[in-house]
Amino acid sequence: MKNDFVLAISQLSAEKNLDQTKVFEAVEAAMASAYKKDELLYAEVEVKIDIATGDIDAWRVWEVREDEEIEDDELQVTPERAAEMGWSGQEPGALLREPLEASLDAGRIAAQTAKQVVLQRLREAEREAVYGEFTTKQGELVSGTVLRVEPGRRQVILDLGRAEAVLPASEQVRPEHYRVGQRLRVYIKEVYRASKGPQVVASRAHPELLRRLLELEVPEIAKGVVEIMGMSREPGFRSKIAVISRQHGVDPIGAVVGMRGARIQNVVNELGGERVDIIRWDPNETAFVANALSPAEIVSIRLEEDENTAFVAVPDKQLSLAIGKEGQNARLAAKLTGRRIEITAEGVLIRDGEDLYPPPEPNMEAIPIAAPVGLPTVDVTPAGPDYVQPGLPGERAAPEPVVEEPAALTPEQEVLAEFAEPAAEVTEPVAAEATPEVAEPEPADAPPEPEREPVAASAPSTATSGLRFAEEIGDLRDLDDEDDQRRQPARRARGRRRGPAQPDRGARPARRGSRRFEVDEDDIEEGLGDMFDDYEDEDEEYDDYS
Repeated sequence: MKNDFVLAISQLSAEKNLDQTKVFEAVEAAMASAYKKDELLYAEVEVKIDIATGDIDAWRVWEVREDEEIEDDELQVTPERAAEMGWSGQEPGALLREPLEASLDAGRIAAQTAKQVVLQRLREAEREAVYGEFTTKQGELVSGTVLRVEPGRRQVILDLGRAEAVLPASEQVRPEHYRVGQRLRVYIKEVYRASKGPQVVASRAHPELLRRLLELEVPEIAKGVVEIMGMSREPGFRSKIAVISRQHGVDPIGAVVGMRGARIQNVVNELGGERVDIIRWDPNETAFVANALSPAEIVSIRLEEDENTAFVAVPDKQLSLAIGKEGQNARLAAKLTGRRIEITAEGVLIRDGEDLYPPPEPNMEAIPIAAPVGLPTVDVTPAGPDYVQPGLPGERAAPEPVVEEPAALTPEQEVLAEFAEPAAEVTEPVAAEATPEVAEPEPADAPPEPEREPVAASAPSTATSGLRFAEEIGDLRDLDDEDDQRRQPARRARGRRRGPAQPDRGARPARRGSRRFEVDEDDIEEGLGDMFDDYEDEDEEYDDYS
């Protein structure tokens, strides 16, 4: 029985599309009103229903107050009376709850009262739900069905599903005719609370209706690639909208018109045949005013900023086209640009001898949205395993230096490393000591060797490595020249024995490559000379023998 009771309340909340908690509160208030009979007629009763089990608990509630603050004995008690009732030590402001019997033997009047309370609470909850739903839809486009049309077309009642909307005469389009059952797209202009519930005011003449229709039909407008910069509308007759492209390569007018005019034709059909002019917005005010008067051709335009007036001249044959039917084209252009426009024929200006000011070239390029000025650009580093936040968002702590461990050496490399000489370290240039020379036998008539100054070395010796610096190569050349001078008498003596003197070969170039095994060429020549002398002696002995 209890579960059936909870199930019935749940079904009621689902049918009314209401919160289940709100429905239980309404039933609890109805049962509390049913308890108020006989001695509880003026008492305050509180009822609580357990949603899980369906158990019903009821209490009579008193409020503890001081003796001089007592207003109703059925609702308020003093601390002394509370002590007599069994609640001793209660302070003023405390609430006392006396449990009541769970069984409720209510009569027909109590049941009818409970029913009325439930219906009233449900109606209030439903109104609040409708108000909250349509408040979020204010300024949006919704579809509705015409329920009834009052005589004289004073207002039209629309069915929007959970609520009814009113389309007043001021928000209707004059050329349109409404009939019962007709489907309409309307713009939610206002939502407010009334005595009969939330009141929704719809509109068919609001300029934002055209904007919402274009957003539905043109994806570029909905995404922000094409932006509507301004609109002016005379409902049911004609409208002008100024558009601009925010992305290079996108034609704003072509995007709104669509393939063969399919997109703009859907908007025109929804508006009942209302004519829609699409112009290109221009940051140059002069060019924008000239575009706003299209399809008329502008031959001269001059702006007066003090008077906020644009003086425009058009060809004589297009004067009526620029003004429009009953001044409609010029009026919409003035609303769109926010300026007063005076249109004159070209022939009148020429006859009066006034100057012509041709309009500037229109801007055909896209105008991207500029970045906000004054806001710093912060490069936020994406989070990762080594991401930390020391103080500012996106900061990354300096990573600790990674020490690379040396790779393990093979046995062969270990043996080679033991015999390898340590690499020379680059140090500050210091004065190196003179390298001792190996004593060589000198001839008796050789001139004394001049003392050489110590050579400043910029790096340690590289004899073992096979590399020489320029200074060392120069020192070697000097040593070679001195050796040549010392050995020159011995060469002349050998030359007299061998034959005519050979031409001097000059200074030998510096030897390159490794100097690990160095052999002096003079020693080689001396050895060859001795061998040549031995051969000559053998030839003489052979001649004597022969």
